[in-house]
Amino acid sequence: MKKLIGTVAAILVLAAGCVQEPSTELSDSENIQNLLSGSGYAEMTPLEGQGESGGEGKSNGLPEHWWREVNSEGSMEIILENDPAMGVCTVTVVRNLGADFNIDITHDGVINPAIKPISDIRTRRLIVEKMEDDTAPHGGWVLTHITPAEFSLNSGITQEVFIQSMKVYEEDELTWECNSQNTFYSIEDGLPLLEPGTMVRLEVEVLHTNPQYEPAYYVYAHGPCPIWPRHWMNDDGLWGDRFAGDGIYSYEWYVEGSSDHWFIAADIIDADTMLDEEEDDYDSGAWGILALRS
Repeated sequence: MKKLIGTVAAILVLAAGCVQEPSTELSDSENIQNLLSGSGYAEMTPLEGQGESGGEGKSNGLPEHWWREVNSEGSMEIILENDPAMGVCTVTVVRNLGADFNIDITHDGVINPAIKPISDIRTRRLIVEKMEDDTAPHGGWVLTHITPAEFSLNSGITQEVFIQSMKVYEEDELTWECNSQNTFYSIEDGLPLLEPGTMVRLEVEVLHTNPQYEPAYYVYAHGPCPIWPRHWMNDDGLWGDRFAGDGIYSYEWYVEGSSDHWFIAADIIDADTMLDEEEDDYDSGAWGILALRS
């Protein structure tokens, strides 16, 4: 995790375990803790579930079956980057994740996966502001902006794969884009808006710092997708990709579900992770953003 640079000498770290009822008697720090502990905007999905596999013209390097299965989540750690007495506070939310990467590379029609351990850390930054009414819920503190959630390794293995940018299109119209995981987006009008039944395209750019194979990695879209929650993204000019070989990976689908919000994410997995069932070599990175129903 990158070291946060603050303007105050001490960084306040709050454990989100014991949440008190909002009250004007609580400190600003406690009110912010209560606000974020119960906010869906601060949450970061573990990105578990089945991923699309090989076949039907897709890369033969993909396993027959693979999926992530969460087995533990750490408590939410809330870090105040500046003194809330200023009335505006930037906050970092961190949560650890332990999971299993189930993988079956034998294309025999039988599901018989091995397991590779996953240890991830999820990070998101937020901005909270204090309104004039101290008697309002949470002492008048409201959440106004969020960044994308970033998923990175916490296993001691050197991470070599990264998301570099994300764009969300609805019916070919750009509705949201991000070129840095530290970009803040207004909750009121800065998040992607999606309507069930409409065509949506996710485009991403990625980076592998030490490619060893061809292909060097696999990229997946996560969201309100058909059949399973993760779908293979490509740069072959197929399945919604506009131009082959331009470094932009794409997936296009009709939004499914009736939720009032979804978590849209792009996930890159090192090819080395997908080639065997034995090595402890899980390497992946992801960005995700909350999308609202329009």
